[in-house]
Amino acid sequence: MNAVAQTCRGAFASALWLGGMPYLNMRVARSAADVAQARRLIARHCRLFLDRCRVKVEVDGDPPMPGQGCVLSYNESSFMDVAAFAKVMWPYLEHAAAAELYGYIPFGRRAAAKSNIALVPRGNRAGTDRLLVDMVAAIKTGDRVAWGGEGRIAGIDGIGHFKIGGSLLAIRAQVPIQPVAFYGGHAIMPLGSVRARPGTVYVRFGAPIPTKGLEEADARAFADQTRAVFVSMYADLKQKSAGIGP
Repeated sequence: MNAVAQTCRGAFASALWLGGMPYLNMRVARSAADVAQARRLIARHCRLFLDRCRVKVEVDGDPPMPGQGCVLSYNESSFMDVAAFAKVMWPYLEHAAAAELYGYIPFGRRAAAKSNIALVPRGNRAGTDRLLVDMVAAIKTGDRVAWGGEGRIAGIDGIGHFKIGGSLLAIRAQVPIQPVAFYGGHAIMPLGSVRARPGTVYVRFGAPIPTKGLEEADARAFADQTRAVFVSMYADLKQKSAGIGP
């Protein structure tokens, strides 16, 4: 019966979350006065989803301060991590990147623009290169940019393959990557499931990973180095969730 209740609860919350996205986008696009208000609307929508699923978000570590230009690299294992990101991450970044698929939801492109969310064009190298140029320019002025390390929802209990986009950004701007590890989404609601187990999504800001002296040719190796840091952070958070770690 417990599993049935969790499935019904998760299905109901997911239907309201996903079904409400066009209306959320319309509100953001038409009524948000500025970036901060746009993001508050997004955060509220995702907070309601998490609350309906009986999921908390716990954050620790030292986030970058305003003016400390950096690339915030993060992982996502399920839509639960996506919702947790949208609930808690906005105070720590000026710009974010998201999959172009988001733009196909009604009012999605306008809402993204209002929120300083850049949609990464899939399969369009020229478009992605232009976006990277814009992001690097913003980082050099001290802005903090969030860029997913895996480039998609991994759908596994672990860290997926890291693409080089975030590494290129950091190397070109000569700023550190700040790892932000998410753990708990897969255990609470695996990708492809609507069963919502009560629980906590843990978010940890790790130590910045420097890029001083690195060149673009080092991007692949740097992405692998960054991924290794995430593997360790993910394992630590997994232990914490089990009551083993700090």
